[in-house]
This record gives sequence, C-alpha cells and structure tokens, in this order.
Amino acid sequence: MKTYRLTTFCKQLTCPSAETLLSYGVAGLASEAKIQVTNHLAGCDFCDAELHLLTRQSPLAPVNYEQSKMPASLKYLAESLLAGSLLRIESFAENIYEKERLTLMQ
Repeated sequence: MKTYRLTTFCKQLTCPSAETLLSYGVAGLASEAKIQVTNHLAGCDFCDAELHLLTRQSPLAPVNYEQSKMPASLKYLAESLLAGSLLRIESFAENIYEKERLTLMQ
C-alpha cells in the first residue's frame, strides 16, 4: 500500500494532463513518455490518485433530455420581466388569471 506525504494536494504545472494519465493507464503511451509519467507518479500523490480514479471509474453514459414545453404563465412572466413591462405583481396576477383559468381538482 502506498503511503502519502503531507504536501499540497493539487495538480501542478509540471503534472501530466488527465488525457496523458489515462493513456498511461491503458498502456497507450510511447516508452519514453511512459518512463516520464512513471517517474512523475513516484513523487506526485495527486497524479497517482487521479490515475487511480481515471482507470477505475467507468465513463458516464450520455443522457438525452427531452425539452419540455414552458407553461404559458411562466413564459408570460419571463417575457414581462425581460421586457420590463411587469411593474406590479397585481397586474401580473390579473393577466395570468385572464389567460389561464386555474381550477381546483379533488
């Protein structure tokens, strides 16, 4: 088990990029670059931890979101606020009530 020193735990300018570390983790680097990363990992706890995370964390699957229709009252409010025409909350409430009658359901 590797022991960690108490130093500043952050990525430095001399650290390899996440892409380089990922390539190193999946054996996709040339031998000279691989030696450089190996030497860097021996002295950099942050990159060692980053490599561990990158090689063991499965990539997230892309998520497709459907766009939903904005309610008429919310659209009116947004347009009024952006246009600066909504001066009083009472006028907004009156206009919404006239456009969209709300009913209570049991």
